[in-house]
Amino acid sequence: MEKIEFWVGNYAAPDRPGVFRCAFDPAEGFTVRAAYAGPANPSFLLEHPVFPVLYTVEETEDGAVSAWKPEGEQLAPLGRVMTGGASPCHLSLSADGRWLYCANYTGGSVAVIRLDDKGVPAERTDLVRHHGRGPNTARQEKAHAHCVYPYHGRIGVCDLGEDRIYLYENREGKLAETACLQAKAGSGPRHLASHPAHPDKLYCVAELSGGVSVWQETAPGRFEKRQEVSALPEGFSGENTAAAIRFTEDGGRLLVSQRGADGIAVMPVFPDGRLGRMSWSSCVRGPRDFLVCGDTVLAGSQRDGEIRAYRPEADGLRDLGFRLALPEPVCIQKALR
Repeated sequence: MEKIEFWVGNYAAPDRPGVFRCAFDPAEGFTVRAAYAGPANPSFLLEHPVFPVLYTVEETEDGAVSAWKPEGEQLAPLGRVMTGGASPCHLSLSADGRWLYCANYTGGSVAVIRLDDKGVPAERTDLVRHHGRGPNTARQEKAHAHCVYPYHGRIGVCDLGEDRIYLYENREGKLAETACLQAKAGSGPRHLASHPAHPDKLYCVAELSGGVSVWQETAPGRFEKRQEVSALPEGFSGENTAAAIRFTEDGGRLLVSQRGADGIAVMPVFPDGRLGRMSWSSCVRGPRDFLVCGDTVLAGSQRDGEIRAYRPEADGLRDLGFRLALPEPVCIQKALR
């Protein structure tokens, strides 16, 4: 097992630590390297792969994205751009590192932000608004863009409110829709994942149904649903919201976290990309996000304020017995430097 350096984001006012630099050593456990105040509600963060820049959303009514340079015990502010919508919740970068994409959850929109030659946000160049709704009147009263996922030069956007998955191309700062996938009514698509050995497939976790759907691109811009499976334990009937979806690094298993059932579903991936029978592992309460790194899974409990370490095994996850107390860990990202 390898040592892991990682970032954690939570909900915090600018005068309280909301970003943490942490480490996990399989022999010694967790340590907190630094705790940073400054960002407002940094519920999602992302590190630039080339420049020493950390991006954080400001999940507020007046949504924004901020860029920071970690310097010792401080985050030095580099720039800030309004996202054009409320409650920004997810970020991704273009493959060339020139563009930053942001999903505005409450705003039901997707923002495109141009970065300068040092990776600092320069301007918002586009804002695409969604306008639909779904049958769940409590959660789908309007559009809710939930992720901006890089997919072979395009951006995959899950809209929980509309039960849709959009594919966009970035044409010099402007988004052009290339596909729209209609998910099961009331399922609430949340996040996407892709498998390196199956580039023609998209895997989607649905927050409201707790299921996973597998979509195959049969022609450019044309997708067909190949599989839809439950990622909840058999017989579960309580209140639940699915959260994160990740593949293990070897691609052999797909992991999905469930809040309510409070566990992680582990599904084998067959050679053709289909998902096999699920194994269920209870874990932290309210596992909103988790990090898969080598043979280690770090799962964060938003409810109890802790991160625990696990190892994926044939029949699920094994608790390694290490705990890290942190307030509301809702985003966990591997550190790149």
